[in-house]
Amino acid sequence: MNIMLASLGQGLAHPVQGTQQAFRTLLSAMAAPGRIMALRGVAQEGVQPPASQHPAHPFGLAMTVSLLTLLDPEAPLHLHSPLNSAAAAAYFRFHCGAALTDASAAPIVATRAADLHSGLWAALAQGSDEAPQLGATLLIEVAGLDEQQPLSGAALLQLRGPGIQHVQSLAVQGLAPDFWRWRQGQQRALPRGIDLVLCCGPRLAAIPRSTHLTLEA
Repeated sequence: MNIMLASLGQGLAHPVQGTQQAFRTLLSAMAAPGRIMALRGVAQEGVQPPASQHPAHPFGLAMTVSLLTLLDPEAPLHLHSPLNSAAAAAYFRFHCGAALTDASAAPIVATRAADLHSGLWAALAQGSDEAPQLGATLLIEVAGLDEQQPLSGAALLQLRGPGIQHVQSLAVQGLAPDFWRWRQGQQRALPRGIDLVLCCGPRLAAIPRSTHLTLEA
């Protein structure tokens, strides 16, 4: 399906500086698991997220910027419905040169929390003991994130491991307990596994595969 160039949303207003700043934000999030980071300044300036299949389920800003930062022609993407639209495919192909592929073949996968199911997370690449870096990065648009305050219906995570001095709390709203139990089970497979980037509007938090997770609620 052809998408007119004029109809594509704008990417970063300052691609070089914006990508560098956004990449630093993502690195900071991965280095400090569970700490919430906000995109500011050139890291988000000018970005117009693409259209999804349904206007009620749009791409969030942090997810869009993260994808613009991580994707390139060598890193294909899987967009899980309803994010998987012709407009989104054209957007990331134009701005990043990235093609869409199946979840099992994608190093980067994006979904909304409400649409995530076991079939998707079971299909994700886990890497191998020799090449753990081949495990997928899963970006999830969640309903809420908070380090301090409990959120209605949220899972309260206690995180430990590299980058965390003692323990880091993170409340995540919108993901089913089954997903967190699956993620806990993944800890037995280290160094294999997936990296998580949780997005909520302009904010994000990361949970690398090396982070030990306990589900409190």
